[in-house]
Amino acid sequence: MAGNPKLSQMQPQKVGGLDPRHVRHLSMQSAALTRLSKPRNLFIRALLLPALLTPLWYQATLGWFWATALSLAAVAWIWIIPPFSKGNTGAKSWLQKATLGERMWLNRMFVPIPNTYHQKALALLIVGLLSVAAAIWGATAHDILIMLTGAILAYLAKFASMFVMVKLFEHMKNAHPIYKSWRNIPVNDNSLKMKAG
Repeated sequence: MAGNPKLSQMQPQKVGGLDPRHVRHLSMQSAALTRLSKPRNLFIRALLLPALLTPLWYQATLGWFWATALSLAAVAWIWIIPPFSKGNTGAKSWLQKATLGERMWLNRMFVPIPNTYHQKALALLIVGLLSVAAAIWGATAHDILIMLTGAILAYLAKFASMFVMVKLFEHMKNAHPIYKSWRNIPVNDNSLKMKAG
């Protein structure tokens, strides 16, 4: 029995202005980003640059193979950071707002953001990447001035980017139901019942 052609041509009902497939993508991407964007894990991420540069600085002692391997291991660590904090952390502190704003920027293909925020974030990202590249070059060339200058500029660019992300969060926090859910901290019903009892 042939299917109803009208049903096959029907478009999926949009949720909050988004195609359900995009909503599913946002949910999966949000879960993947959670372990990176938890505020406590940002301090772990901040250690990435020193962990990346140190082996390169000592490459004469370690050899290029081990220096490169240890630097790549530091980069890989970003993706296996343990979940120090469980579940959503809410959006009460400045750091929490910055992390949620970063996720909103990464989701801009599905939930558009004002172009001003995107341009600022992109410019700071480019500055940060160029600074990291300069720091890496300084480490491999044993030029401590270039290495430290690049590292400092990279951290300053990231810090400035976090200010942009906080402003983006404040602007977009009610733009979509998914963004509203990011601010909710899950509550264990069982624990509430035990307290009530």
